[in-house]
Amino acid sequence: MKKNYTLLTGLVLASCATFAQSGALSTKNVQPQEQAALSSTPKSVDPDYAKGFNKIPKAFLDTVYFEDFGSGTSISLPTGWNVVNNNPNNFQWVWNNVYVDGQFSNAANIISSPSVANGFMVLTADDFNTPIPATGAVAMDTYFESPTITIANPRASYWVTYDQAVRYCCSGANRLVIQASVDSFATFVEYDATNGIAVNAASDTINIINISSAVGGASDFRIRFVSEGNSHYYWMIDDFAVIEGAANDLELRTPYLEFNFDYAFNPFYGQIPYDLFPPLPVSGLVYNNGSNNATGVELQASISHQTFPGGTPGLGLVYTSASTPQSFVSNQVNDTTYYVVSPTVGSANPRFVPTVLGNFSVDLLLTGDSLDLSSNVIGVHTNNRLFATSDTIFARDDNGYGGGTGPGSYVRNGQTGGQLPGDAFGTMYIVESGTGGTQLTKKPTSITYAVSTDLDQIGVEITPTIWSYNEDSSTIALAFGAVQASSFIPYTITAADIGNLLTLPFDNGPGFMNGLDSGQIVGGWVVTNTNGGFNFEVQADASSGQFQDDVTCFIDLAHSPGWGWVDANPVIRINFADLPQPTGVRNVSTSNATFTVVPNPNNGEFKLTISSTEKVTYTLNVRNVLGQAVYTDNITVNGTVTEQMDLTQFEKGVYFVSLENGTERILKKVVVK
Repeated sequence: MKKNYTLLTGLVLASCATFAQSGALSTKNVQPQEQAALSSTPKSVDPDYAKGFNKIPKAFLDTVYFEDFGSGTSISLPTGWNVVNNNPNNFQWVWNNVYVDGQFSNAANIISSPSVANGFMVLTADDFNTPIPATGAVAMDTYFESPTITIANPRASYWVTYDQAVRYCCSGANRLVIQASVDSFATFVEYDATNGIAVNAASDTINIINISSAVGGASDFRIRFVSEGNSHYYWMIDDFAVIEGAANDLELRTPYLEFNFDYAFNPFYGQIPYDLFPPLPVSGLVYNNGSNNATGVELQASISHQTFPGGTPGLGLVYTSASTPQSFVSNQVNDTTYYVVSPTVGSANPRFVPTVLGNFSVDLLLTGDSLDLSSNVIGVHTNNRLFATSDTIFARDDNGYGGGTGPGSYVRNGQTGGQLPGDAFGTMYIVESGTGGTQLTKKPTSITYAVSTDLDQIGVEITPTIWSYNEDSSTIALAFGAVQASSFIPYTITAADIGNLLTLPFDNGPGFMNGLDSGQIVGGWVVTNTNGGFNFEVQADASSGQFQDDVTCFIDLAHSPGWGWVDANPVIRINFADLPQPTGVRNVSTSNATFTVVPNPNNGEFKLTISSTEKVTYTLNVRNVLGQAVYTDNITVNGTVTEQMDLTQFEKGVYFVSLENGTERILKKVVVK
């Protein structure tokens, strides 16, 4: 996330599971989170902006202290190291050479450090709380501490580096930190050790933390690893080292494309309709890890058009930019963050606007006046495809999805969701006119869901829905406004939908008929029938999920109403089409004309019977769920007219039959099976 917010309530973990298809961890049965008023903290000072970043190991400088925990045992630690438990129990850090799993993890979660075989430090919170005590899960409150680390020739800058495997439970308020002190912890400086991962996410990586603000220039100091508040999952530490810090080390941690830059919370899109593409700034988080001030720091960006739709080679380089050279002070606080926006060279407008459809990639280069320790070139996606412009599809995913998420993945007040009609789930989109106007020229016509592979979904009824949303509200519940688009008739999940993309149309609401004003919306579904307590869920996209803001995916559980946000990136796409009616045409619920569709549903062959008490001429249109006309004819009615229709040559699905003229538009939905 790029701006701060506060939580109204803490989180309580109930259960969790993993899925294999996307290679990420699901958030099964995790408490949804509430949100209070949003603040407008400048992005340049918000350390949480680097969501999803994992550091890449560097070529380290001189090592002044090292511990691989190879001399530990189950009853003792390496010389000088000790464990403290602030709870009256045995839920504390231990030495081990295996991982003892619990109900929400497994033995495969062992750390992957080079010296893993000879042992490591581990906090098995999951095992400690298996099963969950009747009084509730016990939060950890324990640390392990180094001996005094003595440096013969003190340096101005120190970093610590260590292998770490962690899954972060279960609230951003929980503390997984290291502390550094020069006076046996009478005073200390504290540093985040989660490496910026999201709540309930996991990582197995090397952590590198600049501790110069606490111990720079000191000859003696100590380090603690502190866990406080987390009740489940795991934290493992191995191969701990203190190294001499670099004099010059600029780091571009998180390149980012903020499609809706002027909003506090905004999604990252894999696909975006061409004429809804807002002018795009290129930005990044720059960290000065060195002990020297950095001068002449410049962020350079290039955007290339890789391919046209269908795979034809693209135009190549279409945009370049560079930030104004800046000076960054030496890092005397933990990982000093500089938020840099790269403007277009020679232009007052810093934003990129595409001129063609297709796939685009972005590369960023960070440079400075001094020779740097590490390379700073970052391509955001290894497949060189960052985002695409499309005709109709608005998508937050990049086609790399799996697993499942939905109301049944979460609990509130001790009860799992996904069991009652009224459960709702959705994800945020921000629709803005590419011309800068507030009234859009496109309308949402349907939603596409990547249905999970769970067979228990068969028979569940859902209604596709779009809600308005206003982030300036004091709570998420108040942020949700009126339904902007929905469907008259709920859809029942069939066996053919399992594991496939399912597109459901809108036939109700101002979004369907009149378009939308620019702003935030939430697209998702409402459960209307659970068929005995079953749950509808969609697949999630982990690869693009790392770039998504928190507070952009939402859930409302019927057994305990009230919207909250969850850390998920469900594959819910919204399809847009041009507004079909000319200016002045209105949708009417009363008319001199009526028509019926028989049979409905049908196999593609059906009969229209149109009646009118006066002579009137209509344009008869049949459109698919994307708003594309598949049949058009002019028809004059004076009494009763019968038309035999044949859509058997088209795909099965939902179609809309409309009668339109200069003053009215009458609509019927037809289901072709």
